Amino acid sequence: MNRVVAGQEVEYYMQRPYPLLLHEVEDEGERYWIAEVPQLPGCKSHGSTVEEAVESLKEAKKDWILDSLHKGEEVPVPVERDRYSGKTLLRMSPSLHRALALMAESEKLSLNQLIVTILVREVGRFAALNRVEQRLDRLLDRMDDLLADAPAGKYAAVHEEKARFHPANRKAG
Repeated sequence: MNRVVAGQEVEYYMQRPYPLLLHEVEDEGERYWIAEVPQLPGCKSHGSTVEEAVESLKEAKKDWILDSLHKGEEVPVPVERDRYSGKTLLRMSPSLHRALALMAESEKLSLNQLIVTILVREVGRFAALNRVEQRLDRLLDRMDDLLADAPAGKYAAVHEEKARFHPANRKAG
């Protein structure tokens, strides 16, 4: 469903304080920066410097908002920073609580310090796995390009093996 979008509507979202995520990437010896708005899925851009990436992201953000509004989709409103105090209530089974308390005691840490340490390590591991997955996706895309230029049938076994690992063929789990 396409609809007419008023400029004020786009400007409203453009002025909202969406958090940005920046990370440096190295690909084939070249370094560049990727900037993204996590609350707007797929809204990202890049540049050779942080400034270029952020400036380029402004246009990508505007396009993302325009596209969503034209389709009649809801544009998420940014989550306020003040909403996160650094405190949370965590419920767990008594057996897990006991196991964590014993681990904390053996490490000479408070239970809170142990849980925060584990969470930080896991969040970092998750981010690293995402970067590895992105690199594999780029490599598979490059293989697609190279194999597309090869004579038909010459690399059939490579095509079949590559297809097993392609992101579109991965099982969610």
